[in-house]
Amino acid sequence: MARNLYDVGDRPDETGAWLNDKQEKRARMVPVGMVLGALILVGVAVLLLKDAFPDAGKAAKPIEPTSIFDQFSLCDDPKANACVLSGNSYAWRGRAYRIAGISVPSQTDPQCEQEAQRARAARAALATMMNGGTFDSLPDPTDTDPAARILTRDGVSLGQIMILKGHARARTPGPVTWCAPDE
Repeated sequence: MARNLYDVGDRPDETGAWLNDKQEKRARMVPVGMVLGALILVGVAVLLLKDAFPDAGKAAKPIEPTSIFDQFSLCDDPKANACVLSGNSYAWRGRAYRIAGISVPSQTDPQCEQEAQRARAARAALATMMNGGTFDSLPDPTDTDPAARILTRDGVSLGQIMILKGHARARTPGPVTWCAPDE
């Protein structure tokens, strides 16, 4: 006679589960409070960071030129109100600016007398042009120098006029020799 009614492995173990049955663990559920908290956190982050990134549909706001109508004098103070510092730089309202895209003779360290004369002439010519009426000043978007400005009057660049009159040359990466005879 059989000693028991169960085959091997068909008996319940100490927990009462059958030996061949897999122990199923209860699935973990994320508490509703945690989900709501995460959603609120994401919403606050979106509200705070929405202005940090430009919209893909909006174009960048164009920079408006500054109209300047002051009378400029010759000076050496970069903190001055309205003065011409050199053939390509000026001070306005306590800040020094540089005309973008041009190179002029050095007035502080001329290599020859011809360069010193050209530097004085370029400085005087720039002062005359800047005092010729209202002009616009616009930051140069292609220049990494924050003081670089494009000066225009009636759509004509004052820097290009300086080049055309022979007081400046187009800016190049290398040094410009002002002591060589004119070509």
